[in-house]
Amino acid sequence: MKKTAQMSVKALLVNGWEALKKQQLEHAISLSQQLNQQYPNHSEGWYYTAQVAISLNNKQAAEQSLKNACKLAPANISLKMILANFYLSNNDFKQAKSWALELEKLLLKAAEHNQLALLFSKLNLVDQAISHYRQAITLDSENHEHYYSLATVLRFAGDLVLAEQHLDKAVALEPLDIDAHVLKVDLRKQSPENNDIEHLSKLLAQDLTIKDRVQVYFALAKSYEDLADYQQSFVNLDQGNKLRRKHINYQVKTDADTMSDICQVFNPLWWSRHKDTKSSASKSRSSITPIFVLGMPRTGSTLTDRILSASDNVFSAGELDNFAQQLTIQVNKQLSPSERSKKSFISTASEIDFAQLGKDYLSSVTTRFSEAGIGGKTNFFIDKLPFNYLYVGLIKAALPNAKIVHVTRNPMDTCYAIYKTLFQQAYPFSYQQQELADYFISYQKLMQHWSQLADLDIHQLSYEQLVVDPKETGKKLYQFCGVDWHDRYLALTSQQGMVNTASASQVRQDIHQGSLQKWQHYKLQLAPLKIQLEKAGIVCD
Repeated sequence: MKKTAQMSVKALLVNGWEALKKQQLEHAISLSQQLNQQYPNHSEGWYYTAQVAISLNNKQAAEQSLKNACKLAPANISLKMILANFYLSNNDFKQAKSWALELEKLLLKAAEHNQLALLFSKLNLVDQAISHYRQAITLDSENHEHYYSLATVLRFAGDLVLAEQHLDKAVALEPLDIDAHVLKVDLRKQSPENNDIEHLSKLLAQDLTIKDRVQVYFALAKSYEDLADYQQSFVNLDQGNKLRRKHINYQVKTDADTMSDICQVFNPLWWSRHKDTKSSASKSRSSITPIFVLGMPRTGSTLTDRILSASDNVFSAGELDNFAQQLTIQVNKQLSPSERSKKSFISTASEIDFAQLGKDYLSSVTTRFSEAGIGGKTNFFIDKLPFNYLYVGLIKAALPNAKIVHVTRNPMDTCYAIYKTLFQQAYPFSYQQQELADYFISYQKLMQHWSQLADLDIHQLSYEQLVVDPKETGKKLYQFCGVDWHDRYLALTSQQGMVNTASASQVRQDIHQGSLQKWQHYKLQLAPLKIQLEKAGIVCD
């Protein structure tokens, strides 16, 4: 009987996972119900039910099912790790931290220390992350992945020298650890006496995956640019971008149409109709003021964030997607799955309860403050997700006391800086000059639209002015945000804690003007981009 029952459980799970894989959700729900009713003490059955609930965006059912699974299998470390990461993905930092601390008490294997370290890193608990990566190395000293992982968190923490030492160890253990090779190039400026061009070039002769080959091309482009060999730099950059773009399913017209639809729906009439909403929301203002630092990537938003967060009264919360998440939750309450499209989303978003949206957003981010140990010590926090420029009008309707800081940069420098950056997943428009220009033009039109709405106060911060005259530009920024300025803040910008962005290495430098007009080295190669921008009326020089 036991054997038959166990096989029945196995059959249900096999069929269930197949149904989930094929997105046969009604069948998946039925199978999960059978599992939980017939075998309520089977942990894997509850884990499967959690995955079904996640597919249905039923977070409450998913949480309870994962907790049931963990209770039934108390020695299963993987389940506890999954639950902790579930809480993290849903911005419940208190619970994520609680489960992470519980995991610390267990006897972990090297790979589990590595996973736990990554969890602590995402929680911005740097010391714990470093500790567990070191424990992973102690238990498995010949595994190159542990050294690479430790190097990544050391880079974010600002210890670039020690990070490079661990990358050297990773490469020594595994010469084809492409991630380690590439990160090492990013840590510092390459010099004629100390560079990895020969090693990187030899790697291209190996049988690399497309992802790894793209990374090597970008690393070579960065290395040659550091050595002022701009022709070879662009040759490699062009190769990397073409290969990357070839394997991305993306249509820039979709994004351009979305931004155009936003302009049409969130128009001056919509803005004037929501004066009462803004007034209502302002009556319930939080004691803490959000500062949204937004704009295109690679324009200096991280530097701006660090100048602002040099004040003890300003907390840097990082690149949050909380506003978009809370907006999506409200919109989806009013739209059935069959009604959901980008157009219907935008239209429905214009008529939601903005006062409630503001409350939900603040509630979703304030747990970060207690977890960071700052409690009521600050009156401001920074949300520096660049994509928030899509929601400027909505942000001000939901959070009338919010400060909007739009960071701008010379259009050609902006586009070139994007073009030469290999992003993990975001910004698919960045790998082809025509698409990059199309996207930038649409972005500029949208920001001009937001700027023209009456009383929607946006602080325009120029990257060029910031690096040429950081003191005066910083003082104006602080004045706009309502924070007291002190000249000593400029000396602190390269000394602060974690930086989890593409500019994590560069931002450790003192404020400098070395990136101004860098695109000029590639006038000929970037001519198609420049012509397209100028045809749209964008001044490039």
